Amino acid sequence: MEKIMVAPGPVSYPLILSEDKSNISLIFDKEGIADAVADSITSLIKRGLNVDFITVKELLTIHPDLRGPKIGVFRKGSAGEILLKALMDKQNIKGEIVYSDNMQDLLHMLNLGEINSAVISIAMVKPKETLESIVGAPGACGISINKNESIKTVKEAYELGISIAKKNPEESADKIVSRLPITVSKDFVYKIITRAEYFFKPAGNINSFVELVKKYI
Repeated sequence: MEKIMVAPGPVSYPLILSEDKSNISLIFDKEGIADAVADSITSLIKRGLNVDFITVKELLTIHPDLRGPKIGVFRKGSAGEILLKALMDKQNIKGEIVYSDNMQDLLHMLNLGEINSAVISIAMVKPKETLESIVGAPGACGISINKNESIKTVKEAYELGISIAKKNPEESADKIVSRLPITVSKDFVYKIITRAEYFFKPAGNINSFVELVKKYI
């Protein structure tokens, strides 16, 4: 049985769907020992872990477009904040970053005019372009493998979960919501698994992106 430590976000969805059909066991945590770790790419880098495989692309967008003087983002230290800072520097945009612990609140703040733009999930608005693609990130989420003999099992489990989600996204969203250790709406999960790009491929050389992330953490 391969133990996979997972963040309770989109990276975990395929693994949840295949957990009872594969030789894997999920641990929703950030600390401890596991055969593999699945998290956002920025979080893996922050944790000092190798990014061996990319699994999800296109999760965040800037709505309605990047403009100041106040730009909202979900939580300080999040992937969204790091990519936002990189993009602000890249486009030479000055502004104050406003933080919220609830992504839905960011839309509310936009509607009230309290912020001028926000980094939010593709589950909340259909993106014109994703933040990851603008910044040139290799993806949104990935997996770090601690022992080579785990690769085959983890890959098969992940790809099985992707297949299950594609065949029946409604039932898949129900199962994911019931298994997650955090409260997430079925609609949110459904939109993620139908809008995001899921796969399992080697990360390759992403040194330039690693250095970019380290610049802002």
